[in-house]
Amino acid sequence: MKNLLFAALPAAALLLAAPPASAAPGSWRPAADTVGERPSGPGAAVLWNGRDLQGWSVFLQDPQADPGRAWSVADGALRLTGRPYGYLRSDRDYANFHLHVEWRYPAGTAAKSANSGVFVLVHGKNAIWPQGVECQLRVGEAGQMIGTEVVLPGAPFLKAKWRAPALHPSPERPIGQWNAYDIRCFGRAIEVWVNSVLQNRFEGVTFKSDPQLRPLRGAILLQLEGAPIEFRNIWLEDSG
Repeated sequence: MKNLLFAALPAAALLLAAPPASAAPGSWRPAADTVGERPSGPGAAVLWNGRDLQGWSVFLQDPQADPGRAWSVADGALRLTGRPYGYLRSDRDYANFHLHVEWRYPAGTAAKSANSGVFVLVHGKNAIWPQGVECQLRVGEAGQMIGTEVVLPGAPFLKAKWRAPALHPSPERPIGQWNAYDIRCFGRAIEVWVNSVLQNRFEGVTFKSDPQLRPLRGAILLQLEGAPIEFRNIWLEDSG
């Protein structure tokens, strides 16, 4: 998503965007480096099989575009071209899960154009900006969260979305190196870790369309947003 210049937000709004430490959905802590880590917990499932898009569907903004040109597989990585805009969407919905996704932008990618996102809790029809929570992948902004029709309590509400800046300076590695997202959703709580650094945490998250729904449930998306990006080692530990 576009850089929203969070630094320009009033200090009070930034403070509101960071829920208290007591809002943790659990006592889980990652290893010092989760890049390359494999699932081991109950309900573990590999979401990308390393070969094709079994378990995923392609949505593109241009309905005339060839979905086969939007992705490829090489050297154990799933590469998205970034154009036309769109995403891969998991065929299943998930609730109460730990999602692990590794990503990198190919060496030589210009930082100003490197943009993508991992979406969770996506519900409703496909749209270029679907209803759900985006965990940002724009270079320098991983760990920011954007809620579209999903309320992130206390986050600044700008341009019809809840937009939460990351809690700490970015721990992202240089372009060309692998990074890890660990995203945990339990009940109505979400926490996001980037390279083992906690970058956002919220409790009391709700769908605007169904504020009483618990646990929250939805699909997972990998976004195409203008620049080539590679994903690998995508897995989920699902506890229902």
